[in-house]
Amino acid sequence: MTTNLLHGKSGKAMTPEATGPAIGETDAQVFDCPRCARPLAKGTSRCPACGVKMVMGVAFRRAGAIMAFGVVVGVLAGGAATTTVISLSIAQPAVVAVQPSAAPLLPSAAPPALVPGTVLARPAAISALSGTAVVNGRIAVDATTLASALADRNTPTIEIARAIRSLAADAALGVDLVGRLHTWAEATPVTRRLEDFYRAMAQTAHTALRASIRDAAAYRTSGAEMITVLAALGDVDAASRTLATTVDLELPPVALPGGRNTAAPSASPAP
Repeated sequence: MTTNLLHGKSGKAMTPEATGPAIGETDAQVFDCPRCARPLAKGTSRCPACGVKMVMGVAFRRAGAIMAFGVVVGVLAGGAATTTVISLSIAQPAVVAVQPSAAPLLPSAAPPALVPGTVLARPAAISALSGTAVVNGRIAVDATTLASALADRNTPTIEIARAIRSLAADAALGVDLVGRLHTWAEATPVTRRLEDFYRAMAQTAHTALRASIRDAAAYRTSGAEMITVLAALGDVDAASRTLATTVDLELPPVALPGGRNTAAPSASPAP
């Protein structure tokens, strides 16, 4: 019976790589054990390493304390709200008589005519463009961490996996910001360039994190592929900065891997 469990129907022994747990595809599907920091799949209620019981990724005892605190706060807040409503209902509201105006209503002013070539950018889109510089700064930091991990042959596979997971989170945030730029017609070329870059990062991380955490060779190969994708960060960030000058927006600098810093290009040539 023991032999059958180890060999399966085909009679071939199963290797640890085939049975090793995968670290997961994104941070939303994997979390660290609150006691021993072992990566666990979402929904795990008991850590197989240290045996701690969890509720939604939180140690059972701590979760109980949080729930009790929440009940106390809820009761106090409900009592305060009830008292406020009763007080307002007792008070008599003041009645103000409004006399109708005899002046005729004037038509509203017509909107100003658009000047050809005027850049139309909604505040949300401009804010999203500013956010891409922040994301690019995070990507640069995580890229340096991944490169350092790959350079050391003694780096544990879990460290490489965590660096790739951080880059996956950066890519997801970048894709979300790019979605807010679609309302800005003049930004379409830069929007597509940013979106292609962030989605390439996301796809590379998705493929990498499907491997078993025990497959060190797979994670090193995927890490090298991610470094190749991140080589385009400087050009993509420069395109964002060029677009920012059209709306007089100054983006924060990004320290690119290799010690090179980005800066917003000047809107007019220097004298």
